[in-house]
Amino acid sequence: MSAGGTRRKTKARFGAPLRRLERFAGARRRAVLSSEAPAATLAIGRSIGERVPAGTVLSLEGGLGAGKTLIAKGICAGLGVSDEVLSPSFILAEEYTGAVPVMHFDLYRLDELDEIVRIGLFDAIDGRTVVLVEWGDRLPPGMLDADVRILMEFTGETSRRLTIEAPGEFLDALEGSIR
Repeated sequence: MSAGGTRRKTKARFGAPLRRLERFAGARRRAVLSSEAPAATLAIGRSIGERVPAGTVLSLEGGLGAGKTLIAKGICAGLGVSDEVLSPSFILAEEYTGAVPVMHFDLYRLDELDEIVRIGLFDAIDGRTVVLVEWGDRLPPGMLDADVRILMEFTGETSRRLTIEAPGEFLDALEGSIR
């Protein structure tokens, strides 16, 4: 993984020591990863979930079919969620139990800010719950203070570029689990 937008192909490495952070620290920076297949995207998500501290807010961004729900599944697996993780597109929000509580929101079908308030997005940001927000970029700038922003872009039929913007300490912890 590299800072400053340099892209490299990666594979998740299982068996790396787990280092879940207690909090975020360090200046924000960006890392760009390449995933060549859905299994790799899932594994990257798992590595993210194994490391995020309680209270983390993640904004999952990208076009339709880019893999936002797939990476959410991986993040939930890394957080110890045993339930099947589905896209909350039609139900708007889903709650899961894992190492910490997880709330998964999908803002694609919402047009008005009051709708987003009504589904409980801002109430879920409580410092204890990991909050996954698909289509977080649909909110006005500055409205969602995401700790981790993941932008997913198509690079091929099954390959994706993942740009992760997060505090440096998180990216450092993640780097040990991905090569």
